[in-house]
Amino acid sequence: MSEFRTRFTSLPLPEREQVTGDRRHFLCQSALNVRELSIKHFPGRAPVELVGHDQTILDLMQRISKVARFDEPILITGESGVGKELVARAIYLLSGRAKGEFAAVNCPQHQDGNLTVSELFGHERGSFTGAAAERKGCFEAADGGVVFLDEVADLPMSAQVMLLRALAEGEFKRLGSNKARQVNVRVVAATNRPLSAMKVGESFREDLFFRLRYFAIDVPPLRKRGNDWYLLLRHRLKALQDKHGVERRFSDAALYLLESYPWPGNIRELNNIVATGYAMADDIEIEPRDIEGMLGRTRQTSDDVAETLMAELGHGRRNFWTMVHEPFLNRDLNRREVRSIVRRALSMSNNSYREALGHLGVDDSDYQRFMDFLRHHDLKATN
Repeated sequence: MSEFRTRFTSLPLPEREQVTGDRRHFLCQSALNVRELSIKHFPGRAPVELVGHDQTILDLMQRISKVARFDEPILITGESGVGKELVARAIYLLSGRAKGEFAAVNCPQHQDGNLTVSELFGHERGSFTGAAAERKGCFEAADGGVVFLDEVADLPMSAQVMLLRALAEGEFKRLGSNKARQVNVRVVAATNRPLSAMKVGESFREDLFFRLRYFAIDVPPLRKRGNDWYLLLRHRLKALQDKHGVERRFSDAALYLLESYPWPGNIRELNNIVATGYAMADDIEIEPRDIEGMLGRTRQTSDDVAETLMAELGHGRRNFWTMVHEPFLNRDLNRREVRSIVRRALSMSNNSYREALGHLGVDDSDYQRFMDFLRHHDLKATN
């Protein structure tokens, strides 16, 4: 038995003797309770599983269990890919609100404030261009449940004002309506920005920030969770084997490679690497050659990513909107990478944003849209 497999069997997994080979081995008791609740309330859906036995995840589960029973808002912080939405779903299940909806809103999805307000609170017919019929928003749809605001730091100011009123007064109005509506929802918000970087009082209202942060939960990055990376790897691998019916395991050499890896993309990245290794392996064992391409790509610095994208943009093959704007909104690019791209374009343009458009494949007519995007998402280049 390899060093890694010996280490795994020595980890404190209280359910290991009860159900050999079961996925529940990777969950602590409180996380197991969440999993069982998700199966009970939503049979047929993928269960909510917070995998890990490191003390950081045990402390996280304890905090989740304590705050879940209240109705006040919660602000979840943590890097991209750590599982903030899973934490929100665990809170939803433990709060006893599973009879209501869990309505998730990706706040950066719409730059147009009207569209975001409509997503949250609904609209009346004709309230803005394109509003051909009345529409319920997430707050109405989730009556009795939870509204999850993902990347809330990117919420447009008009939506922030209406959200503050909904939290403070317990009521809201659809866009284009004078009728106040009341619903019973709990708001759980999340952001990948450190609280110190949210520019509270500038791009984000201070009164809304403190109202959302009635309770605060910080989800630790994978690199600070000890051996949990190995449990997550096994968990993801077992899920793939159950789905496809083909056994795979990571070779010792591949495990040595992963043990020292810093996981900049956290659990999302780990899942992608496991899936790639599973698909690319020629035999039962997943070897370093099956995953090294993924590791090489994720090890790129922000400047490396910017250099690669700028080379394509400079040759005019694709434009900023498809290569940078869309991947950023889909979270395939982060803020550091976009800022690095903008910084490179400015260095080629006498630090003029207007002149930089040509290097980014942006039409002159889109200058205001480009600047609004940078300002709204705090993407203007910094030294």
